[in-house]
Amino acid sequence: MKFFGEFKGQLIDPKGRLTIPKSLRAKLNDPEGDPQIFLQTYDTGILWIFTQSKLQSDVQQIDAAKDTHLELENYYRTLHPVSLDSQGRLLIPSLLRESVATGNKVHVIGAGEYIKLDFQSDVDELHFAKEFRDKVDQMEQRRKAVDF
Repeated sequence: MKFFGEFKGQLIDPKGRLTIPKSLRAKLNDPEGDPQIFLQTYDTGILWIFTQSKLQSDVQQIDAAKDTHLELENYYRTLHPVSLDSQGRLLIPSLLRESVATGNKVHVIGAGEYIKLDFQSDVDELHFAKEFRDKVDQMEQRRKAVDF
């Protein structure tokens, strides 16, 4: 399952709830029936949303690497289990609202295996695209370094 599309300026209500666009929401339903999804802190102003099956896949890759204890600890500490309510809204935990998810608007981006929430709404498009590619490159280099 892959997430596609970009939805600019999605509103976060005063209670910290974000309505996930319908086209992305449908793909958040895990094929194995597990409704659990996860928010992961990635960088300043950026969160990722992904499914239980993606979590299991990532953990298997980390388990296969050398020196897994520290890697798993670092991975798990950035995770926040969440779920969607009956109206397709995701409640962003208060800790994340205070530290990462500042403001009341977010760009919601389908980014393949996860959904990216970008709270840096004042970043220009070209800089944003380059910064994102740079981060993906860095992540790939880190994964190669631990023999994924």
